[in-house]
Amino acid sequence: MLFFVMVLYFLDSFLFFFVFFCFVFFGWLDCSWGGGMFFFDSMNFVFLSFMSVMVLGFIGLSELCVSLVFLSSLVVFFSVLFFFSGNMLLLYVFYELTMIPILFCLLGFGRQVEKISACYYLIFYTLFFGLPYLFFYSHVFCFFSFVYYDFFMSFESMLFLSLCFLVKFPIYFFHIWLPKAHVEAPTSTSMVLAGIMLKLGSVGVYRIGKSLNFVGLEFWIFLSLLSMVICSFICLVQSDSKSLAAYSSICHMGFVLLSEVCMVYYGKSMALVMMLAHGYTSVLMFYFIGEFFHISNSRLIYYLRGYFNLSLLACLFFCLVMMSNFSFPSAISFFSEYVMLNFFNSVFCFGFTLLLFYYLISFYYSVYILVGFMVGRSFGVMFECRFLFCLPLVFMMYNFFWFVFVI
Repeated sequence: MLFFVMVLYFLDSFLFFFVFFCFVFFGWLDCSWGGGMFFFDSMNFVFLSFMSVMVLGFIGLSELCVSLVFLSSLVVFFSVLFFFSGNMLLLYVFYELTMIPILFCLLGFGRQVEKISACYYLIFYTLFFGLPYLFFYSHVFCFFSFVYYDFFMSFESMLFLSLCFLVKFPIYFFHIWLPKAHVEAPTSTSMVLAGIMLKLGSVGVYRIGKSLNFVGLEFWIFLSLLSMVICSFICLVQSDSKSLAAYSSICHMGFVLLSEVCMVYYGKSMALVMMLAHGYTSVLMFYFIGEFFHISNSRLIYYLRGYFNLSLLACLFFCLVMMSNFSFPSAISFFSEYVMLNFFNSVFCFGFTLLLFYYLISFYYSVYILVGFMVGRSFGVMFECRFLFCLPLVFMMYNFFWFVFVI
């Protein structure tokens, strides 16, 4: 099948996108192959696959380098297969295969020598923390034909098993590879990293979530809250706009973990809504930062000024992106954060206080970078109609919630 996809891509990249779109559409219609290689077992994964295909189409329109588009297509291909894997071995195989195209993007198209260090961090964190997963798999053979871990395990077993997926969230203490990879990666690779690869850890926790029990649940809640608050404070002191966007992604994915482990019936739904919101928002954030870097040769927030004078359309879209980043009420991320804030207000006052800190700080740094980008003197020229590529993702970022709600 991989050979067929390669031939299909070289024939026509649009045909590659169309085949993937049809694949996800059949999943939307609940056409699944029971007992086969792929299994459409949840609409959550269909929504995430649809987001991945939309991101791939956006990269195909905006990226001029054919090699980067091809490597991004491979990441999307492996990610979609990961979402619909029928057993746990294939789940791990496709999970690790997504790392190979990212390494080629970093080593082949990175501009600084620090890209070698970023690749070391990426390989070490992904492979080393995946070893406990292989240990559990080799000792319980019935995992081969199961889509979910649907039996109880001890807290220690669950902790070591989840290390493999916490790296791709990434949660604080497992996050060091992400800012390094983002800073050294080209724009399209950063878009793939933030929009697609970070969702692999969330889906992995979905799969093993049935083995979570109420023993030690406070540890997971405290870990996710700590990740959100600390990384939001780190965002305040960042001078590199790409690094700031990377730590902002860590904050949002910490909220996804918090929603998944809160053990309420709407928690996983709110995690899905936040994953969709983060996927569209982070992709556009890195796209705009990359576009401005191409004309200014700088990623420092202090020097990235003059968007308003360069292009009114780019300024409008960038304002919408940053408003979605701090959960403006019309964005789909607002709904998930509002629901979970009400939940913690009723059951966990300390968690409610930490969430309030997170909201206030995320609002501050989002408004800061927004004002910093808009105010300044024009020093370049941008092709304004090019930003019309962003319109589909902006539409998803602010209106896709109503479609999910109807479903």
